[in-house]
Amino acid sequence: MTSPAPIASMPNLTTIARTLRTDPVWSAYALGDLDERRARHCEWVVHGESLALLYREFGAPILFAMGDPGILDALPPIDSCHLQIPEAFLPALEQRLTVRWTCLMHRMALDPGAFVDVRADVTPEPLDARHEDELRALFADGRERGEDPDFFIASQLSDEAFFGVREHGRLIAAGGTHLYSASESVATIGNVYTHSAHRGRGLASAVTAAVVRALLARGTETIALNVKSANAAAIAVYERLGFRFHARFYEGQAGA
Repeated sequence: MTSPAPIASMPNLTTIARTLRTDPVWSAYALGDLDERRARHCEWVVHGESLALLYREFGAPILFAMGDPGILDALPPIDSCHLQIPEAFLPALEQRLTVRWTCLMHRMALDPGAFVDVRADVTPEPLDARHEDELRALFADGRERGEDPDFFIASQLSDEAFFGVREHGRLIAAGGTHLYSASESVATIGNVYTHSAHRGRGLASAVTAAVVRALLARGTETIALNVKSANAAAIAVYERLGFRFHARFYEGQAGA
């Protein structure tokens, strides 16, 4: 692979989108980042059908890549980054950065024809910006155990795809999206959490099903999610809902 050059001030977003759409499930987050609300946080490196993205909304950038691992040679200097890279990219990344930790993940995608609508004994209610404090209080239940959702930000509530379950007026389970883009017809499900005192009742399934219903009602073509490869129980739940395995990849953190 010849040395790729970074795309700087005027990236060809049409070309980038065309490349991402060759694998829309793997590229679901990056496609969503083309949305005008998030595009300003993107720094692209492109060469042919290979590309890398540094997404800079959350402090340390998130590194996404696809194509030839050699694309990593063209990255600008990075002090620290979060990883979202294919398995095959890890050796090339280790030659450039110190990998501090990794977790092997599954990318799964909804097969709309296989979606099983969970009708539990609870009815998840829509959540919006008015419920931000309640969501943060719920997620805080898992903070000491490292179970609280990653990358929850208030602006995600504007996607109008969050749902929650209450008991005695208190939010005990919730979930929604990490991102949604109407223009790219893509969504990634995330921020799914059940309070530790209320698990084993199918609440996560009910909440996730409610999110899927809302996204399908909008005609969303690509609905994806991430789950730890070692979390067999969660994978089984998602499979029953109609999600199917797409690829293994690494989440993690690396730095200079």
